[in-house]
Amino acid sequence: MAARSLLDPLIDQKHRASHFEADPQSMEPLQTRTPKKNWMIHPQWEDRLKWAGLLPFARLVEARENVSRLNYDAALITCLVDRWRPETHTFHFRWGEMAPTLQDVSMLLGLPLAGEPIGPLEEPVGWMHSMDARFVGVREGVGPISFEAHGPRQAWLHEFQIEQFGYPDVPMTAAQITRSLEAYLMWLLGKTMFTDNHGNTISARYIPIAQEIAEATGEHIIRKEAGFCGLSRYLWSWARFPIGRPEIRDGSWPPDELYDAERIDMPTFGSLWTSRKRHFGHNQLRNCYPAFTEQFDLLLESDVTWEPYSEEHRDEAYPGGISNMCTRDWAYWMTKAKIIFDIFVEEMSQQRVMRQFGLRQLIEPPPPTVPLPPRVHA
Repeated sequence: MAARSLLDPLIDQKHRASHFEADPQSMEPLQTRTPKKNWMIHPQWEDRLKWAGLLPFARLVEARENVSRLNYDAALITCLVDRWRPETHTFHFRWGEMAPTLQDVSMLLGLPLAGEPIGPLEEPVGWMHSMDARFVGVREGVGPISFEAHGPRQAWLHEFQIEQFGYPDVPMTAAQITRSLEAYLMWLLGKTMFTDNHGNTISARYIPIAQEIAEATGEHIIRKEAGFCGLSRYLWSWARFPIGRPEIRDGSWPPDELYDAERIDMPTFGSLWTSRKRHFGHNQLRNCYPAFTEQFDLLLESDVTWEPYSEEHRDEAYPGGISNMCTRDWAYWMTKAKIIFDIFVEEMSQQRVMRQFGLRQLIEPPPPTVPLPPRVHA
């Protein structure tokens, strides 16, 4: 890799791929900081989540009966990280480059692409006192806010899960529904959509977003621009590669299981993976970093699913149709606008992965029209 002119030698020296090439035995899988438990969704949250453009995504990580939470395979994620290059914003494989695109975000997650960018984020002044005042007395027996400098502790937020109020056997007040939604959104943003390195707390920077959605009516909510998350890359890998991928033996998604007259609260292309029983073969390796690395090194381009969102696949897997959010923003899939979250600005590199759109790939892709200055990219 280091010999290729498009790669930066300074970056390559610190890249996992270079360390792996020098001493394969020294490399270990990365640790994933993913939620240990999914949250239930209260029916009276649905309109606010829908207006905010988050409901299809929320369904992917919803606690449901007889459905196990999606366990992330750290070895599989690490194998993808090994092949990611920040110079090109793509994964580098033996057959060429690939990357999650905005089409994947729409089709797998159902997140909106058009809206206000999120950033820069700042912690509200005195957030611990104002949050404590909002939640005081909401649930009997829960003490004052438990927090660290980074933000509220997860364990304290978990006290406001709707089953803690006795749902569905015990009705909840309007205040309880609103505050439990705020706590849920903190979890959704901090531990599912934008995971960070703080295992016990959730960043206070997400408080204004969570509070705005929890307290707002539809016409007051500002839609936020979508970003890539850990779940997106995981589902993207399963949609594209046979490595570490389970089978879904329950067949297609019943047309009447999740139906919405507005056709928003309906399944996405990621729903079968997260809401159905996943089966692994008795001899199928899981969470095995050396084996996954070897399989990616040997994988042929003919083994890649280049276009997993065909009408044929959709009609077979989702006979009742998918969420309108999967296709609503199709006009943005090829945008060259920068992706912004907080202080991070990232390039979109569709010109390097045109085969994922069923188009011809140039061996020497054109460079970005307005490349990011190094100081911004860093």
